[in-house]
Amino acid sequence: MMLMNQENASSYTEILWNVLDHPISADSVTGQDSASRSAVRQLPSTTLVADKSPSLFALIIGINKYTEVQQLAGAVADANAVQEYLESDLKVPKSQIWNLRDEEATRAEILQKLKDLQYHPHIKYGDPIVVFFAGHGSEAEAPAGWEAEGRKIQMILPQNYSSEEGNEVHGITDRSLGVLLSDLAKVKGNNITVVFDCCFSGSGTRAGLTRLDRCAKVKNNLPFDLDHEIFNGSPCDRAIKVAAGFLQSDLRSHVLLAACGAEEKAKEDTTIMRGDFTKAFLETIRIIGADKVSYTELIQRIPQLPEQNPQCEGYYQDRIIFNSKAPSPRRVLYNVYWESEKYIMDAGSAHGITDGAEFVVFKDREMSPEIPPLGILVVLETRAFSTTLDVVEGVTRFGLAEPAFALQTKVGIEEDLRLHVEINERLTGVFQALAQEMQITSPHQRRILLNEKENAELGISLEDGQVVFNILDPLVTRFGLTRMPARVHPIVDDVYAVIGAAAHYRWHLRRSSMKPLFQNNVWMDFKQLTQAREPYGDDLNVDGVIDIVVDEHAMYGIKVFNNTSKSLYPWLFYFDNSDFSITICYQPPTAGKHKVDPPLKERGTLSIGYGSGGAAPFTCYIEEGQNVDVGFFKLFLTTEYVDFSNVAQVAPFRAGGRAGHRVKPKNQPLWDTILVPFVQRRG
Repeated sequence: MMLMNQENASSYTEILWNVLDHPISADSVTGQDSASRSAVRQLPSTTLVADKSPSLFALIIGINKYTEVQQLAGAVADANAVQEYLESDLKVPKSQIWNLRDEEATRAEILQKLKDLQYHPHIKYGDPIVVFFAGHGSEAEAPAGWEAEGRKIQMILPQNYSSEEGNEVHGITDRSLGVLLSDLAKVKGNNITVVFDCCFSGSGTRAGLTRLDRCAKVKNNLPFDLDHEIFNGSPCDRAIKVAAGFLQSDLRSHVLLAACGAEEKAKEDTTIMRGDFTKAFLETIRIIGADKVSYTELIQRIPQLPEQNPQCEGYYQDRIIFNSKAPSPRRVLYNVYWESEKYIMDAGSAHGITDGAEFVVFKDREMSPEIPPLGILVVLETRAFSTTLDVVEGVTRFGLAEPAFALQTKVGIEEDLRLHVEINERLTGVFQALAQEMQITSPHQRRILLNEKENAELGISLEDGQVVFNILDPLVTRFGLTRMPARVHPIVDDVYAVIGAAAHYRWHLRRSSMKPLFQNNVWMDFKQLTQAREPYGDDLNVDGVIDIVVDEHAMYGIKVFNNTSKSLYPWLFYFDNSDFSITICYQPPTAGKHKVDPPLKERGTLSIGYGSGGAAPFTCYIEEGQNVDVGFFKLFLTTEYVDFSNVAQVAPFRAGGRAGHRVKPKNQPLWDTILVPFVQRRG
């Protein structure tokens, strides 16, 4: 049965309005397989059912009795507690845990055990591996010739550390650890968790009668050729080219949980013989359950610690702990509280919040189905880092004696994809179903507006029985890319997956601060790298555009320059117009209750793809039959930490009360974006 009179419709705008007035049944949708006949898609569940974790293996190191530097009191107890947790709570067999305590934890033995993990016959690719260290950390000046970008070399201290001339035993540097972890990931997979309860400031001071700092002063005597054998070559090649900063040296090899920020002290309590961080870490993970929380969520749930802010780093920090499976989509909760007779939320335009968005409010983070939410709030006004909300008209306000948690359930205005669809009878059934879905506005489904071709960003047409997607955005077409290389069948699930991804893609690509703040004082250099990951040649970012001929063997890196007086938190994404994927190229650490170390210091630089900034080098690739590919590097910059992880997406193609007084920051928080087109051409 025909549901609409196509003869009287001149465009899909009219057809869809007709559909909305005459809802269709699932059986009336044509051109679909049986798995995709539902006219209205069920919203995806946010409940994660984690696969059973594979066998876990661990290297646990705890050192109290140092040969030369100050003795500690709780490091061995921390290591024992971690071992007990693995054995008792996670049921890890003793045979899968390697332990090094005090005199056993020599420099040579620690390095050897890290190497042995690569060749362990029972560790399968993807098995979770845990490396725990409790003891002293330190830092030293980089020897001449090492690439350190002005930073000091950080290290963990083995039990037999010695500065005695002629009998030196050096710390294990961040460079060496970074390479060993990267090599381990290549052989056994990147399901690696590194937990360090130490600090690196090198003060070595006692924090009080019952408090010790887990850091020690060391001599600046690191030799030029230290650990050169680890770098698979002589000290004249890879050894001197691998930069300092194992905390970020390869964001994809491991997830790091660190006891404190770079300038802070990891402390232990000598009265109970325990480190503050390890004790809080284990207590928190036991309460929540390792199978229910991601690394990021765990670090945010650890109680506030005196004078230290635990940090979480790594490309896979959104994975479930000890599991390579990541929750998707990412659940982002914002603090909401009652202040000056208004509901205020700690998120604003920098987070992608727009007027009209809706949030459901929960008393706690658990969002237990047995406990109903407090209510629903609608955004009235957005600022850079905060939002004013209220209940809908006619609904009674609910009290908030304590800050609560808000989860977005509906997008606001200014989040539309402008779409043009060519009239074709074979597409009618598909768009009848899409019309129903386009009424849904969840945080993962943005609104879609039908436009004439000259005003649209994306066009849809049918060729040879398949749906093709035409790029209409001048921001892209000016470089010669006018069609996406992939096609899909005229099936609701396939077509709408692309439309939904396009809406998410376009929204985050075009959104920016109302007033540019950093664009004239923050810029990105894009250079080719040598095989030793050293930049050379001219900057390929010319007048704000990177336009290169593809060489699949070439590697590239980015250096971000900050010429402002503000330390910044950068997130770098790559927006790929050929498949609508958005990839995280760089992300800052995640911290606990308060401070996160800003990676891009005032008047400083950050290297991405080489050096100490982390991430793998960039390489180029162009599809067969495609002569030009266009993407964008987009840099989000904030003066306060913002979680932008929900920007990323994979390609859609299948191959009442009053809160307590809040201390406001002295400086106005700021944010901005920088967009650089990246054009790849076939030679």
